[in-house]
Amino acid sequence: MIKTVDRLSYALSLLSGLAICCIVVLIVAEIFLRKFAGISLHFVWEYSVFIHISAVFLGAGWTLRTGGHIRVTLLRGLIPRAFEWISGLIGLAIALFLTSAMTQLALGYLWSGRTTGTTTDTPLIIPAAFVVFGCGVLTLQIALRLLALLLGKELELDTTGEDDPAPIMD
Repeated sequence: MIKTVDRLSYALSLLSGLAICCIVVLIVAEIFLRKFAGISLHFVWEYSVFIHISAVFLGAGWTLRTGGHIRVTLLRGLIPRAFEWISGLIGLAIALFLTSAMTQLALGYLWSGRTTGTTTDTPLIIPAAFVVFGCGVLTLQIALRLLALLLGKELELDTTGEDDPAPIMD
């Protein structure tokens, strides 16, 4: 199960990177079209925000799994095992709350049919669904981190070797 979630997290991190690249393409296109053709892509800034927040949450699970999150190393150095348990349990509680709150928000958007109210009138359920999915994967990744801690397995994947594939691809 851990490998399956790792693969899902990895795939979502690739999607997250692709989403960030799409933002760059959209903004560069907007700048060039505005400068040289006098055309404005009115949706670019709004969609860039949606894509960015989706990318953040879709990449969060893989970032945690590979040790990319900011952490308090002073406490981790003093009491490593206790720190992992305490931070893992607090993180799981926060992630569960966040996932629940974002799910309720997304369902509210779905039921009400709420849109952005701009010229694009984008249904808010679309970006909210990506955020909820990313929150769910992050929550699952934190729970599996606690399971790995309980089983005495490695908590983070070492993906620093540029020539080697990520260990989940074995």
